[in-house]
Amino acid sequence: MCDFCRRVRKKLWRASDAWERTHSNDAEIWSKESDQNREALNVAAAMNETDPATLQAYLEAAEAGSVVAMGRVAWQYWTGTGTAPDLIQAEQYYRRAIEGGSWTATIHYARLLDELGQYGMCDKVLEDGIASGFVPAYFWLAWLRYKRSNNREICKEVRPFLEHAARAGHPGARYKLMHWMLMGRFGPWGIIRGFLLSLRLAHDYGHLADEVKSEAAAV
Repeated sequence: MCDFCRRVRKKLWRASDAWERTHSNDAEIWSKESDQNREALNVAAAMNETDPATLQAYLEAAEAGSVVAMGRVAWQYWTGTGTAPDLIQAEQYYRRAIEGGSWTATIHYARLLDELGQYGMCDKVLEDGIASGFVPAYFWLAWLRYKRSNNREICKEVRPFLEHAARAGHPGARYKLMHWMLMGRFGPWGIIRGFLLSLRLAHDYGHLADEVKSEAAAV
């Protein structure tokens, strides 16, 4: 893959992450935070995320009951941001965030479980999200199952989940569905549908390519 294509795809996945957050209950979770915790979260968000003091600020807010902070602490332990990676701590804080009602935490927790090879638990977390009508869970169940065994049979098995998420507008689901169709995973007619979907994606996300071109010109 060329550098330009790689950068465009990276922006697409960022857009996908933003879409998931918009279609999660992050705003509701934030509204339930205490004034003290919201103030602490704003202070932490303004800090350099690689500074260990940032993690400490989130930890203090998490221990004060902040669900947003629990998810953030889990992410920093998972990715090793501002601290050494600690997947046990990441799991614990993601579970606490989920217990606090965070839908976003269920996606991150499932991805962590998949990374750890705990596939049964990963799928269970996502199936619970699907049962609640959480669209991102449809996409991640399809994508993570496919990554474990990327064959045509698995594609057919997870296709309903991927198509559901794509119809709802999930950028990552739309991209993956197009890619699988163009690869012939769903037969000859699927290739035609994939081509038509590629045209729609080019229309909907063409601005991402323009952004990459502008960034390259500014260097």
